[in-house]
Amino acid sequence: MIDRVKHVSLLAVAAATVWPTTAVHAQDNGDAVQEDTPGGLNVIVVTARKREESMQDVPASISALSAEELDKRFDSDVRDFADSSPNIVIDDTQQGPGGVAAVYIRGIGVADVEKSVDPAVGVVFDDIYIGQSSGSLLRAIDIDRVEVLRGPQGTLFGRNATGGVINIARSRPTYDLSGKARLTYGRFDSWKIEGVASTGLTDNLAIKLSAAYEKSDGYIYNAFYDQPGQRSEFYALSGTLLFEPVDNLAIQLSYDHQKTEQDPPQLLAINRSTDLFCVVYNQCSPAPGVPTSGDRYVSISDGRLEKNATFKLDMAIGKATYEIGSDMQVDYIFGWLKTDEEINQDFDAAPLTLYHTDRPARWRQTTNELRLTKGGAGPLTFVLGGYHWDSRYTINLKNYIGFAGPPLLTSAQDVTQTNKSWAIYGEADYEIVDRLTLTLGARYTKDKKSSIVNDLPIFIYGTSVEQNPIATLPGAISMATPVRESWSKFTPRVSLRYEFTDDVMAYALWSRGYRGGGFNGRPSTIGAATIPYDPETLDNYEAGFKAELANGLVRLNGAVFLMKYDDMQQDLDVPAPGTSTGRENRTINASSAELKGFELDLTALPFDGFTLRGNLGYLDAEYKDFVGDIFSTGTPVDATFLDIRRAPKWTWSLGGTYETDIGENATAWVTGDIHYIGAHEITFLNNPNLRNDGQYLIDASINVRFDRTTVSLFGKNLADEDGWTIGYDVQGIWSYGAPRPRRTWGVALTQTF
Repeated sequence: MIDRVKHVSLLAVAAATVWPTTAVHAQDNGDAVQEDTPGGLNVIVVTARKREESMQDVPASISALSAEELDKRFDSDVRDFADSSPNIVIDDTQQGPGGVAAVYIRGIGVADVEKSVDPAVGVVFDDIYIGQSSGSLLRAIDIDRVEVLRGPQGTLFGRNATGGVINIARSRPTYDLSGKARLTYGRFDSWKIEGVASTGLTDNLAIKLSAAYEKSDGYIYNAFYDQPGQRSEFYALSGTLLFEPVDNLAIQLSYDHQKTEQDPPQLLAINRSTDLFCVVYNQCSPAPGVPTSGDRYVSISDGRLEKNATFKLDMAIGKATYEIGSDMQVDYIFGWLKTDEEINQDFDAAPLTLYHTDRPARWRQTTNELRLTKGGAGPLTFVLGGYHWDSRYTINLKNYIGFAGPPLLTSAQDVTQTNKSWAIYGEADYEIVDRLTLTLGARYTKDKKSSIVNDLPIFIYGTSVEQNPIATLPGAISMATPVRESWSKFTPRVSLRYEFTDDVMAYALWSRGYRGGGFNGRPSTIGAATIPYDPETLDNYEAGFKAELANGLVRLNGAVFLMKYDDMQQDLDVPAPGTSTGRENRTINASSAELKGFELDLTALPFDGFTLRGNLGYLDAEYKDFVGDIFSTGTPVDATFLDIRRAPKWTWSLGGTYETDIGENATAWVTGDIHYIGAHEITFLNNPNLRNDGQYLIDASINVRFDRTTVSLFGKNLADEDGWTIGYDVQGIWSYGAPRPRRTWGVALTQTF
């Protein structure tokens, strides 16, 4: 495998040396996200620093997909963007409705369904940060660009962007009538209908409307019920108004409504011979790494399958931009997000009720951001801003436990948490001398969180039916008032950029990020409910280069980095005697860690009509100081021998698109990509039965466009890799996991106007 990676690296270096250097200049066009360079690659304009600029001018590690590139892909949601960037892993944890994202950049991320656990990688949608993992697997037909920002983004994006940011932007409404519609049919009886249209209503008022409907039987079969086990339906409606009453003022308002109705995700039990579920209930894995069902795509769960899991999302965004002269502007951005979800899920993954949960949850967030930006060609450019965050989260959890007593025991817990936060930030570029630019940035953040937890009575039933309890016990946690805690953090950034030519530059930077502190979201004891954990911080030392070569035919970017973690938050499963399950999950500041590596990004036009894409990432991630009771024995041990989760040593992608005219007003193109994710751990304790080997994810499509109509045949995961996307250990009792989506193919008909 190392030899293969070395070969890819040599190809990238060769591409950088065989073509001579030339200039690529970006034009100043606020509405564009890419611009054509005659005979060369498109200039990609990004907003990674909250102002529009060429990706090649940004002194940081960024990968981006433009509207043109996205138009040729068949992305379902955020997961499909992982192949556009090195050192990134994105999965659906299958632990809740609507998609629960596990996004890891450079080995840093979170794979937890609880909304009390802040993300470590920020997902930003139309300038609005999504503050929870549920609903972060965003999908939309009119995505205009995707930017993957690697490394801590604490200055401009604030807390919970420790690993980086995935920045997604949609298209603006247009005054000319335009639009696109697509009908897709794929394997597993999957249908998707989506469309977007935009037009002007008056000379200064434009509207954009989009809608989508998707249904599928899913790729998991339920043998217990003898039917598809992962059926789903998805609906989405969106509307955007753009009002420009005067030349220097633009007001944009949008509203989105989405709803998912689905069967609860089908988890699989991977139980060792010593686990309780194997010893007592005969739910044993037939071989290491093989689920109790015998097949990674066959479930034997007895959980309900009536599309009883729902996820609703409503989001309102308001933006106002006022231009002050030719190079300064003021932006105000308002965001409101509400999600409501319900799910009754079988976590034991057995044909018995051993551990099921009912998890209705509600999330609300409101954000306000005001910023002043100065661009232009002067020696000084900057962005200054203020930010306010307000969120509230409530869950009414109910556990159905069949392994802790008579046939059935139920326990319920109500949790409400709030978070109020404000920040001021700024970042400025100053050209010290010709071609040498200093960047200074800083952010000060103040967080205040509260939590209240109350257990309801525990009922014990003599049968597996939830009626006529034979005994009742009091809950372990009773709180009359919330507990509160506050934290503040200063996150600076310093970088130097030197332009050797108009096309080649190098940079060095130091940046700091942090993830907020908080309260445990599923405690079993009063101590875990009331004692907060502290923020974690990450310092990133990075040096890189960006080059446009061969008359604009080659773009090669690279970086090396060293990241040092302090107070790293870890989730530990520990004993909780006297509680309903006898265990609880706690978040503690348990460790420090060091992550280092390098990244390369290549795009080239070797010959007319062919675009070559490639990236390569290397990551060495290890704990440096970690002492904890990881084995639940009551005795802390040195845990630095563990590997950090979702931190593959190697990741790379190699692909290309060949496009040619096949007649008058007719074009055809073929595209294909191989995305490699190296071997990595999925579980905290490195359970070998849930370890992933290296995976080759292969996607391809054949497309023909006649005037404005495109017919496409596509395939995804053509190698049929079945690696785990989630794994969790309940020590000594059972373990569960879920596999990545199976090989699929389909046909799509796209119409533009």
